[in-house]
Amino acid sequence: MAAGPRWDHSIKIDDPELTVEVAAQQCHKSLINAPELLEAWCEKAYEMGYWSALVPISLHTSDGTRLVAEAKERLKNKEPGAYTTLAWLYGSGQFVKKDIAKAIALREELLVLDKSFTPNQIALNHMKLADLYIQERNWKKVAIHAKHVLKHTQSNFQKKYAKRQLESAERHLSSNEL
Repeated sequence: MAAGPRWDHSIKIDDPELTVEVAAQQCHKSLINAPELLEAWCEKAYEMGYWSALVPISLHTSDGTRLVAEAKERLKNKEPGAYTTLAWLYGSGQFVKKDIAKAIALREELLVLDKSFTPNQIALNHMKLADLYIQERNWKKVAIHAKHVLKHTQSNFQKKYAKRQLESAERHLSSNEL
């Protein structure tokens, strides 16, 4: 989102022609380029319907109360972004008590949602699952998810990352079998 000019001073927050896409871009760009304007731009983007603006607001203010509540509410409607946001929060312990099992359950449920995901989006979710299983030291699951990524992604980054995950899993599995 932050690609392009560092900060566009010509964009006005009260412009009646302002689109949610532009407000969201300004929200994200403000994090680095205009932190003093972050809350204003992100609140504007949120009001316009971009609920992910709560992420930079929460990180900026160190208060994720609204973000967690909004994600939980949107989870009821099975919105994919709610699953990924909550899985990140529970997996990292950011704004909630760290709960790897809950993060895994959310990512597993995301895989069975009846949504049109691209192969790379599915692979990314498997990659994130492998990361969570690494924290649990469940090397068999790490290997399963890393293999899925290697088989289905078109992203070179995902392939390299999954290869490292799989190599780590294989090392641990072979050392446990001795």
